[in-house]
Amino acid sequence: MRTRRRWNALLFIGAAALVAFASWRERASSASDSAEPPGGPPGRLRFEQALDVEVFQRGNLHTHTSLSDGDSAPREVVRWYRDNGYAFVALTDHNQRVDPAMFQDLQSQSNFAVIPGEEITMSAEGRPVHVNALCTRGTIGGGDFSTKGEALSWAIGRVRAEGGVALINHPNFDWALSAGDILGAPAAELLEIHSGHPYVHTEGDATRQSHEALWDTVLTARGFVGGGIVGVAVDDLHQLVAGSNAPPAGPGRGFIEVFSREVSRSAICSALATGRLYASSGARLRRIAIADDAFSVWPVAAGAVVEFVGGGGRVLERQQPLAGRATYRLRGGERYVRARITRPDGKRAWTAAYATVE
Repeated sequence: MRTRRRWNALLFIGAAALVAFASWRERASSASDSAEPPGGPPGRLRFEQALDVEVFQRGNLHTHTSLSDGDSAPREVVRWYRDNGYAFVALTDHNQRVDPAMFQDLQSQSNFAVIPGEEITMSAEGRPVHVNALCTRGTIGGGDFSTKGEALSWAIGRVRAEGGVALINHPNFDWALSAGDILGAPAAELLEIHSGHPYVHTEGDATRQSHEALWDTVLTARGFVGGGIVGVAVDDLHQLVAGSNAPPAGPGRGFIEVFSREVSRSAICSALATGRLYASSGARLRRIAIADDAFSVWPVAAGAVVEFVGGGGRVLERQQPLAGRATYRLRGGERYVRARITRPDGKRAWTAAYATVE
């Protein structure tokens, strides 16, 4: 009996010690967690922002109508995008802003928004310099300038003064803009990296950069000072009505998907202003997530290849998604990372570039 009581006492003491040790470990862990800065211990590379998006709204940011050099009336253009699965469209006729209130009846009964827009059409040094003014309050117009840098600076400044978002259009149109021209102007929010218009040299040529490569040059040189410019894909629609041949600049060839649960002018414009979007020539994404040192994307298409791209356009890693998901973890030295998704048919999607911090 005495032996049993002694064993019971020892078991009680042991159990109490284990409880005390567990309690001490929990307090120590809690203290350690509270002392650690958000995102991990100091000195470890991680992404500057966290992100987890599964709801997207599709839209086109470069669209012409019969008010300038398009072939169809504004209402017909708006109706095409509304009826073909888009959540919004910006009409961007040359040097004139169309009031979205004109299309209230096409918006009120559907989950669709028309965004104010205008293509500021300028010339400088014998070249065309075009900047889309999105979400602006009034018409800006264009003009002739001595230098391309002067033209870009004036246009971006006027867009800001009108409360809008600036999109630098098709740099390779007539080989007008170099990375140096863009870097010499105030930072715009957006840059065309893919266009459905066949005459703007999206892919560059043997001696000139593609729009995507030019984007990487600007991102790398600017180092995210003032934020990284975000690449977009557009239709640059001019021909809505197909003739005997395929239209040279038809609809549905380039679009963006903004991160927003709400389809409204204010929500779309906020997403554009802060670069919450991805660009596409046809490839779609189910989800984008960034947390700590991991960047993941979920392509819709089976067989898609995901490339994670860093400074200077260098491919950091190429993956076939596992169970629909591709993930890149920072290794050290990356200033930014973006993802490029390519479907088996060649259609692509491009995420924004996301900066890293220590």
